[in-house]
Amino acid sequence: MRPSLSRLVRVLPRSAVALPEHGRPPPKIYDEIPKTNRVSPSLLEVLLKEKELAGPEYPSNIRIETSVLKKTLAGVKPNLVAPLKAVLRER
Repeated sequence: MRPSLSRLVRVLPRSAVALPEHGRPPPKIYDEIPKTNRVSPSLLEVLLKEKELAGPEYPSNIRIETSVLKKTLAGVKPNLVAPLKAVLRER
């Protein structure tokens, strides 16, 4: 049997929860996570770091291509966008 939301939620009476004194902030029951740890690195960043650490021993059959945004090619003539993207690809 799969657990449903109503099975997982438990309603507590107000008397079971310790309320803070009036005018004081509630006590923290957890340590705040530092901002540097909140954002996990993207797969591209992880792969680039692994490639840098491995050096020449990194497998040559794994290509890492960064994505090209439309903003990057905004000033380029439309007929030159495809060839320019082809040049930017790692070979």
